[in-house]
Amino acid sequence: MLQLQKQVTAVIKEYTLFRATDTVLLGVSGGPDSVALLSLIFDANRVNPACSDIFIAHLNHLIRNKESEEDERFVNNLAKKFKLSIISERRDIKEIAREHKMSLEEAAREERYKFFESAAKRVGANVIAVGHNADDNAETILHRIIRGTGIVGLGGMRPKRKLTPFSSINLVRPLLFTWRKDIIAYLKEKNLSYRVDSTNFETDQFRNRIRAELIPHLEKNYNSKIKESLVKLGETATQNCDFLEAQAKDLFEEILLNIEGKTDGILSEIVLDIHKLKEVPQILQQIIIKEAVVRLNIPLKKLSYKNYKNILRILNYQKTSVNNVVKGYLNIKIEDDKLHLSKTKYYVEEGPILKETVIKIPGETKLVETKYIVKMDIREIENGFLEEFKRSRTKYDEAVDFDKISVPLMIRTRRPGDKFWPLGSPGIQKVKDFFINNKIPLLERDTVPIVTMCGQPIWIVGFRIDDRIRITKETRRLLIMKLEKGSSLPMA
Repeated sequence: MLQLQKQVTAVIKEYTLFRATDTVLLGVSGGPDSVALLSLIFDANRVNPACSDIFIAHLNHLIRNKESEEDERFVNNLAKKFKLSIISERRDIKEIAREHKMSLEEAAREERYKFFESAAKRVGANVIAVGHNADDNAETILHRIIRGTGIVGLGGMRPKRKLTPFSSINLVRPLLFTWRKDIIAYLKEKNLSYRVDSTNFETDQFRNRIRAELIPHLEKNYNSKIKESLVKLGETATQNCDFLEAQAKDLFEEILLNIEGKTDGILSEIVLDIHKLKEVPQILQQIIIKEAVVRLNIPLKKLSYKNYKNILRILNYQKTSVNNVVKGYLNIKIEDDKLHLSKTKYYVEEGPILKETVIKIPGETKLVETKYIVKMDIREIENGFLEEFKRSRTKYDEAVDFDKISVPLMIRTRRPGDKFWPLGSPGIQKVKDFFINNKIPLLERDTVPIVTMCGQPIWIVGFRIDDRIRITKETRRLLIMKLEKGSSLPMA
């Protein structure tokens, strides 16, 4: 299988997977891909040194009991056969998965890469090579399509990437453009044995069903070269994604206003110019936010597409200050036309977004936390005032029947159990349900000012008043309520 050796050598060179001065750690499970990887890299290094030193790393997941023990012995014997040093560890993946409430597959992957990183540091390796092949890549892309993904996910696996965003260690995949059937043929020709993971045939796992059932079905009934098509899709998506990310990184530096707490490339806060950010297309806005998340050292997989969409919705349509937490990982604050992104919870340091405040009637009430002013005025219905008010009002102006008001009125943000009777609706409903029904983004709900009377909401500012204080034919006096930016800041 000289052709396969040439192909892998060409991939190493084309993508600069490693250089002659690099120390490479090979992740070897004992399966066909990792055994082929070991043999191919070893032979390539013997003929024309591609790296300075090679080590083997093996993690026993303790999932398959006796089989796992046999895998470990098999890889240790491989190390002796190739006369290479090995680092081997055992970790109870089932227990780790239970403890952290993760799937077995996710826990195994996380622990495997943690082990690879620690093993690489022990031997001074700056490259970790794993045996993912073209079939794995096709399955990964199809898996992501089924679950829902964006352009980044469509790119599938990359031949080379940083182990983590700020790591000096590279993760490489020399077999990524090699098909599984060619790997098996290579092992047969070289008379190399390998281990077979029995769990690969268990169809209760989604990924295994894709491999064993869905792809064969697609090949038989729709496209005999479906895997090749998926890999081509991945290559095209990667090219597009690389272009967009390059554009976004350049724009990021223009939009960046400030960074705080830089330590080893990891930041504690990033501040972006909202006006400049809103000028770029939304796809670039999302990638710029993602770049900020990476620089804050927040795992990308912790934030979903929906989370990014919520942030962008607030960014592009926000009318009030926003200060909230995204899934407990990313904290955002919009203030003075600046987008603050941090791992630190702003509200812990600064207190609530809006403390409960008594409203002066008539008069002006400054809301210090948000730099807004609530204005209240009592007017008689005369000389066409109400008609003129309706023509010029904004969503932050309301007129209600003053004689139905019991003072004092207060203003605050929502609380659990809040209820009111939305104007024009058939009856009382929870404020939470009102927000959901009106598609108010989750991140925005805790920032919406609410005017209350006797402890209960009567005006969800910017959205709806309570039906019970509406103006009727019997109304004689009006309470005009307005929310405005303070004089120190221009109206948005």
